[in-house]
Amino acid sequence: MKRILSYLNALTLRGYARLQVFAAQEPVRLRAALTSAALAVALVVPGLAADGIAEKIGAVGAIALPILVGESARRKVTPTD
Repeated sequence: MKRILSYLNALTLRGYARLQVFAAQEPVRLRAALTSAALAVALVVPGLAADGIAEKIGAVGAIALPILVGESARRKVTPTD
């Protein structure tokens, strides 16, 4: 059982790392995927479609992702003299 849990933990960490790399390299595609997922959930669960929830989630993603990706890229860049 411990071996299965260890494998699932490693799989989760790999997925998280790949998601971070994808977010850094393709922020526009990630925002589009998140907005599409929010719209799909709003379609399946009609209660979430009220009051523009999907649009609010998309707007938060459009604002937050460039900030997070920008901070990550800023740390990697060294200033030149």
